[in-house]
Order: sequence, then C-alpha cells, then structure tokens
Amino acid sequence: MAIFKIKNQYLTELKSKTFPTELELQKLVDQHIGTIFGLQFIRREFGGQGLSIDTIAYDPETKAPVLIEYKKDTYQSVIDQGMAYLNWLLSHKGDYQIELEKKLGKREIDWTQSRVIFIAKRFNIHQLYASGFKNAPFELYRYDLCDDVFLLEAVETPKSDVSITAVLKTKEAERVAEQIKTFTVADHLAKISEPIKAIFEKLQKGIFALDERIQQKSMKFYIGYKVRYFNFTWIKFYRNSLNIAVRTKKVSDPQKLFKETEPAKSGTYTSVWRTNLFSDKQLDYVLGIIKQAYQAAPDL
Repeated sequence: MAIFKIKNQYLTELKSKTFPTELELQKLVDQHIGTIFGLQFIRREFGGQGLSIDTIAYDPETKAPVLIEYKKDTYQSVIDQGMAYLNWLLSHKGDYQIELEKKLGKREIDWTQSRVIFIAKRFNIHQLYASGFKNAPFELYRYDLCDDVFLLEAVETPKSDVSITAVLKTKEAERVAEQIKTFTVADHLAKISEPIKAIFEKLQKGIFALDERIQQKSMKFYIGYKVRYFNFTWIKFYRNSLNIAVRTKKVSDPQKLFKETEPAKSGTYTSVWRTNLFSDKQLDYVLGIIKQAYQAAPDL
C-alpha cells in the first residue's frame, strides 16, 4: 500500500523502511503495548535453557499470558518457535507467576488462553498457512515504517480444520494442545437452540454493519467485538438466550433494558451494562445500544 504525505496540494510518497535493529522495534511496541494491544508489559528477555522470549505480557481481559516475538524483516519460523515458547511457558509457570506478581501485583492466570504474537515486516506464505491450523494460538501482525509513521495491522490467516498436532507431531505440540485451547464461533453456537442461533446471526450482521474494521474474536466464555484492542460489546451464549454486554460510560436506555453490572472503577471511564435477549422483538433496540458503545469506543 502506497502512503503519501500531502503538502501544498502535492503528494510525496513516504518510503517504506525497516528498523535498524529488532530491539528498536521491540522497545517501541513494548513502550506502547497498552495503546496498541490493550496488554500490560511485564519484562523483556524471559526464558532459560537456551531459549529467550523477546517480551512477556499479560492480558487483563482474559487473565492470560501473552508472549511477543519481533523480527525486523521476515519471519522464517512461526509454528515451531511458537510451540517451543508455549511449551517452555507451561513448563515454567512459576517463573511467569513470579514476574507477574513482581511487576503488576497480580496472581490470577488463565493458562488455557495463553498465546503468542509475532510482529514482523513480512511473513511468507508457509507461515500464514501454519498460523491458520486449528488449535494454533498464534497471532501475526505486519508492521511498516514510513518516515515517522508506524503502521501495524493484523494479518488474516487462512483457516483450516486440520489440527496443529496433526502437522507438528511432537510431544511438545501435544502438551501445548492439551493445556491451551482456542475457540471458534461454532463452539459457542453448538450450545444454543436454533431460534437463538438465528437471533445471533441477525445480531452479528448488525454489529458488522457498524464498521468494516470491526473484529470478531471467540474466547472461552464469549465472543467479543472490537475495533482495536478492547471489546465494545460481547456476547455470552445460553441454550435459550444471549447475554449481551456493552462497555461504555453511560447508555441512553429509555426502556431500561440494560443493567449496570460493573460500575466504572477508580481511574477508568467505562461501565459494563448487560441484558438478556430471548427473542428478536428487542433486537433493533439492543443493536441501538451496541451502536452507542461502538460510537463511544474511540473516546475511551
């Protein structure tokens, strides 16, 4: 994608370049890890026994460890390296716990949602397909650097029904697959009745219609929708209902359908509001509340 600077009605193309060193890329992202990913930084260079993970972080939303690896040019190995790092993490949980408590004063950890983020200038086609295997807890981000403009975008990977353990037949991969779980929309839909499934599909379509940038992510207990790193709405699934949550400062809710379940804490600016959806009679109204949360999201 060509990027141009506008000056006096003239366009000047900004030339793409790489960071002089991987450490400069790492320091930039680590310093702004909350702004970029909504994560909390713990430390750099974590590991042992000849293995060193560039950055370890913590996801306050999922309560899970996040490992980040950087490459200023092209990544050559995603699947092998990612599995090695996750295996080391799960074999040294105590080391991570110590660092987490020392840096952030936190102890709650959900190991099952641990993941690895890879950041590089480029990924080859093999890495893209490898990251799309079922049960592969990897996320790929491609960066670009143009003068003083830093771009970072999630890389869409082809999804496969083939399990990663069917491709990477090692004890290491089996150990990781046993402890770390990835979730899909289909996993959640399997829990619900056909009428509720139809309501969800209409709700999903309405959410996506708000903005083409909206990302859908399936987690253990819900499906979340976000523009960048935070969910402005998320859905929990029950057999005969959907539990809808929105995150915003306040809602205009004349029907008083939503209840504030998590008031804004000190130092934050948002509350969580919830309602249960049993039929499509309130669907348009609920979508209107979700739209309010979406419109407020950039200001958070």
